[in-house]
Amino acid sequence: MNPPNDDYGLLGKESEVDSDMNEDRNREEQLDDSFEAWYEEIDDQVKQKLGLTNVPQDSVFDSAVNEDRSQD
Repeated sequence: MNPPNDDYGLLGKESEVDSDMNEDRNREEQLDDSFEAWYEEIDDQVKQKLGLTNVPQDSVFDSAVNEDRSQD
């Protein structure tokens, strides 16, 4: 079996995804703030969805029986 061709000169080199070589503290801070705002927005949307779909845990039939008793 032949090894794959290294057309782009990338094979065998380690890559660091989060490199501090070109670190920009302001940019890092902006990214952190942006992520926190996004995360809070998702949390708010989940809470809003739960509020919209908040239904009683009783079945419809159990709730109807309880309603009939309260009308007596």
